Amino acid sequence: MKKRFRKKFAVGEFYRPWFAVSAEITAMGEGDQADFVSRFIAAAEALDMVCDGAIGETELEVAFDTGRMATANEERRRQFLDQVKAWPEIVKIEATELQ
Repeated sequence: MKKRFRKKFAVGEFYRPWFAVSAEITAMGEGDQADFVSRFIAAAEALDMVCDGAIGETELEVAFDTGRMATANEERRRQFLDQVKAWPEIVKIEATELQ
């Protein structure tokens, strides 16, 4: 497969590892939830990860792109989960392994 196609379809050396998170969160007011979402996204971006998903009133389901292969992906995943687990808004959190 040509390099251009490998890059376009994220194959081979262009594959970007990812993991998914699902969590139960406490019900919050509108302003508090906006603050929570901002902190959640900022925590991911601080570790050079990109997130995409849905955050509802009492649950969230988000997928994270951890960056290029061989760039401490598992370490960033672990740091993010350790940080977020300590937040009082998180009731229960589950995460997949890197895919």
